[in-house]
Amino acid sequence: MDIGELRQITSWLAAVDIEFIEISKPGTKVRLTLERAAGAADASATDQIVAPAVSSASASVSRNSAQPRTIKVSASSAGIFLTMHPARSTPLVEAGAQVKPGDVVGLLQIAQLCVPVLAPIDGVVTQTLAAHGATVGYGTPLLELSPAA
Repeated sequence: MDIGELRQITSWLAAVDIEFIEISKPGTKVRLTLERAAGAADASATDQIVAPAVSSASASVSRNSAQPRTIKVSASSAGIFLTMHPARSTPLVEAGAQVKPGDVVGLLQIAQLCVPVLAPIDGVVTQTLAAHGATVGYGTPLLELSPAA
C-alpha cells in the first residue's frame, strides 16, 4: 500500500465522517483513525490522521433527577448495529458488563466493513438501546453506560 492510496482513503473518510478503518492485505494491516484537531468546534477544523489508533464512540450525557447520570454511546455513522461479531455467537457486551475506555461494545457494519463502537468511559453497561441487526443513522443511541463510581 503506498502513501497515495492512504491519502485517497483518508480523504474519503473525512468526506463521509467515518472516523476509523482497518485495511488488510496479505502480509499487511493498516489502521487509520481520523481525529479532529484539539479544540476544533466546527467542521472546518484541520483533520489529523493517526495510525495505529482507535476512535472513540460519540457519547452524550443524560441527566435525570430520579436516576444516576448515564452516558449514551451513539453511532458515529450510518450502518447496521451488531451486538456480536458476525463470526461469533456471543455478544460483545451485555447489561451488567464492566467496560473500560476503548473496549469494543458493538460493531457498525457498513457494507463489508465492521467499524468498532468503543466505550468512551470506565463504567457498566446498563442497557442496549438498539437491537442487533438494526439499521441505525448517525447519532442513534446504541448503548447506555453508568459511569464507574
